[in-house]
Amino acid sequence: MTFFRKIFVLFLATPLCIHPIHAQNNFTARNTIYVDGTSKGAYYSVNYDRVFSEGGKFIKSYRAGFTILSHVIAFPLGISFFTGHQQDHFEFGLTIVPYIEDFEKHFSRGNLSDKKIYIIPGAGYRYQKLGGGFFFKIIAGPVIFLDPASDNFWKMDGKVYPGGSIGAGISF
Repeated sequence: MTFFRKIFVLFLATPLCIHPIHAQNNFTARNTIYVDGTSKGAYYSVNYDRVFSEGGKFIKSYRAGFTILSHVIAFPLGISFFTGHQQDHFEFGLTIVPYIEDFEKHFSRGNLSDKKIYIIPGAGYRYQKLGGGFFFKIIAGPVIFLDPASDNFWKMDGKVYPGGSIGAGISF
């Protein structure tokens, strides 16, 4: 079995093997600002993450971010589910990254910018204390890349790559 197949099998099997902890966590620091680096697409992003629900099995958060490079703008949006003890958490989630190359042309006549979408399901480790402070996460999973034709958004040219991300910041 190749390395990437092992990672993919681990990604699919891990949520089934975890026995969720019934939430005794009470996050007083529900907000996080962090920088995230990825292996594909927008290589970095600045993100806001918010814990919005602490259910019986999983804690849920959403994220919104942005990337600005020389001729690229991207907006990662995602949802995460995590569980664990105090500051150590197993996390899995989904991030969608609208990605626009030559974004300055987006507002010009004829809309010549190149739009792409990255869909990133992932699983990994999240370090976040209940009361705030240092935040860290590392995620691995496939990266689904969709590149629609300029004249027909729904005609997608899709590819799948192995990928991952690592992020660090502060919770408050």
